Amino acid sequence: MYATRRPDLRSERAFTLVELLVAMPIMLVVMGGLVLLLTTVTHWGSQTQEETTLQTEARSAMNRLETEIRGAFVGQANSVPFTAATATSMTFETPDEAAASLATGASFHLLQVSYRVSSGTLQRQFQATSNTYPGSVTSGWTWGTLSPWATVVGSSNSITNADVFSYYSTPGSGGSAPVLMSFPITNYQAIVAVGVKLTLSTGGSQPERYTVNDLIAVRGDT
Repeated sequence: MYATRRPDLRSERAFTLVELLVAMPIMLVVMGGLVLLLTTVTHWGSQTQEETTLQTEARSAMNRLETEIRGAFVGQANSVPFTAATATSMTFETPDEAAASLATGASFHLLQVSYRVSSGTLQRQFQATSNTYPGSVTSGWTWGTLSPWATVVGSSNSITNADVFSYYSTPGSGGSAPVLMSFPITNYQAIVAVGVKLTLSTGGSQPERYTVNDLIAVRGDT
């Protein structure tokens, strides 16, 4: 007579109430830590991207400002390139940066360029002439349509300083310091260099702040 083998029975034991009470707080702590980690990573990732964008915009704006301010030019006797100069705005005339350089003797259109700080952003506006220099400005420049203001650096409140632009009557050389002009600027003819400083902030509860600045000498082509 053969004995019948009894099949193994699976354990049906479940968690006890005490085990659940111990495990649930641990799970809550672990889940809270994961949520905090993800929130922190997302926050810093967003800040890093905003900082990179601000740095790229600031470098691009500085390059354009250097080109335009160094080339500040009017092309008419008894005129000066700057027509407005405050700590947060300025207007001046300069050759179209897309034109050939003055050294080639090629004709070029003139730009009247304005910069201003508005709502923590740096904005630019311009208008171009329809006639060109040299050869067709004996009766004065003929200006075209004024462009709308375009933001070139930052979003709301990215720029935190109020002393964005400064003006110098002597740029400084041979160890001598630049001579800073006092506000309000009334003698635009005396401006031979412009200081540009942008103190930028990424915003948020823990903002990253940094400053970019430059001192740009005007070539003084006439």
